[in-house]
Amino acid sequence: MDERSRLGGDWIWEENLRPFCESVAEFSGYGFDDSDWQAVENALPATDVERPGGWYDYPLSGRVPLTLLVAADPGSSVVFVQLTGEPDDRTRAQIEAALHIFSVYKAS
Repeated sequence: MDERSRLGGDWIWEENLRPFCESVAEFSGYGFDDSDWQAVENALPATDVERPGGWYDYPLSGRVPLTLLVAADPGSSVVFVQLTGEPDDRTRAQIEAALHIFSVYKAS
């Protein structure tokens, strides 16, 4: 996979996973709804960032097709996220900003 088609690989706070998913979906033109969230939320407990093949991938088939990959970090309150696809420069910048924001922001 070429470096241009991969974004992330970083962690965000687990409580920020749904707003991160919704934000990325919005950037890509995909309508992320409750059924999408249920799929991601239900798959997360079976993932493990340390285990080979321990990531869950979920397609976001919008204007800019992306695949969201998530993996839990058992024993912590973070989730690792990565996206694959070929976003335009604007979408790439938006995703990078969201990764930063959701790894820093934590509700009190």
